Amino acid sequence: MQTDEAHRSKTTATTQGRSPWLLRWITAALATLVVLASWKIDGGKGHGYSDAAHYQAMADGKTEMKPFALRVLTPAAARLFADTTGRSTQDGFLVVGLVSLWVLLYGVLRPVIEQPWLVAALTLIPFWLRNLHDYFLPDPLHAALCMVYLALLRRRWWGWAMAMLPVMFLARESTLLLAVIAVPIVWRLAGRRAGLIQAGGAVLGEVASKFAARHAYANLHGINDTLYMIGKIPWNLSKNVFGITLGTNTLPGVQSVKIWSVPQWIHLGSVHQIGYSAFGGTVLLLNAVQLLASFGLGICVLVCLVWRKPLRELLSQEEPYLCVAAIYGGVTFLLAPVMGASLVRLFDYGWPLFLVYLPVLLSRVWRGCSGWMIAALLSLHLIAAWTEYARMFLFHFSLGTAFAAVVGCDIAGAWLLFRAFSRVRGEKSSSTLLC
Repeated sequence: MQTDEAHRSKTTATTQGRSPWLLRWITAALATLVVLASWKIDGGKGHGYSDAAHYQAMADGKTEMKPFALRVLTPAAARLFADTTGRSTQDGFLVVGLVSLWVLLYGVLRPVIEQPWLVAALTLIPFWLRNLHDYFLPDPLHAALCMVYLALLRRRWWGWAMAMLPVMFLARESTLLLAVIAVPIVWRLAGRRAGLIQAGGAVLGEVASKFAARHAYANLHGINDTLYMIGKIPWNLSKNVFGITLGTNTLPGVQSVKIWSVPQWIHLGSVHQIGYSAFGGTVLLLNAVQLLASFGLGICVLVCLVWRKPLRELLSQEEPYLCVAAIYGGVTFLLAPVMGASLVRLFDYGWPLFLVYLPVLLSRVWRGCSGWMIAALLSLHLIAAWTEYARMFLFHFSLGTAFAAVVGCDIAGAWLLFRAFSRVRGEKSSSTLLC
């Protein structure tokens, strides 16, 4: 197992002969430009999701129901900004969103700032617009805190990383999933002491989250919190994967084709009737497009790497933070269909896999590729990433056309990637024979 001193020596050696401060300033300037561009294009709209009203009410000092009441950090930060500056809490939410986006961007770009093609692939995708589109939600702040947490793991500052976990729990209760993944990885790769430190931070965070929401109202259905979270799984799975929306008497607006009354001996709070709607194939096609286009060619690149590279090269035991980013990002991305209804936002939760892990891995394993191939892959990547935006706001073509365009980009990208990997393998074989 690599010690902390050896790791720091290795990191120092790799940066000799460079100007790290210049790279930091370039990264900061680029992150600022992207944030300002995102704000100019889409940041002033806000209120993209109905949940925004709950967080605005919390910032105004009102008591809210769970699970919104568990996410106290963003409303508290907006309230603090309003009290300090005399401006509105809405301005506070916007400032928190802009700062959070900058922190996330800086953390994503810093490791790959010397690779212009990777920088372009990361900054020119609509992920940043979506992340800022509704700055009332806790997602931007939680993502920024998660980025800081990964950066602390990268430096092996286990104590500071532990201190981040309670703060992240106050931003979003789903930090529990990150802790469940990070603790065993850190324990296995960095030692028992480091793992126990992260476990302690997770326990503190869970307690802090429950304490912060001690006066909150019950959830919409009036049932136990644990049962509520369990019940969301079949509800979201049925709608997002099978195209059938489940409904209850507590969910107005669902047009059920079949309704059953809940037996009196089954206690489900305010839920007395359960039903389901007609099959919606359009929803499934839309979800497929959003899944494939969420990170451009990200899924395609990941599949090609897994196909061609052994696991020991994909998950380095010397870098726990990359393992955490890969596994946590992958799990959240795959769980998106069971986590909620707004899939385009939930797929974005997989950003640690596609924006942290994958670029770092590509910068190491993909070298010597021709300029035309990079240009082609970058073009396909951006076409896939922006297809849904083009369909909705520019050309208004059908969902079927959008699906075909995204799949076509992935197929062409896979062909180019396999060709690139075959060329690298051939060059290595030739070098071996020459030696």
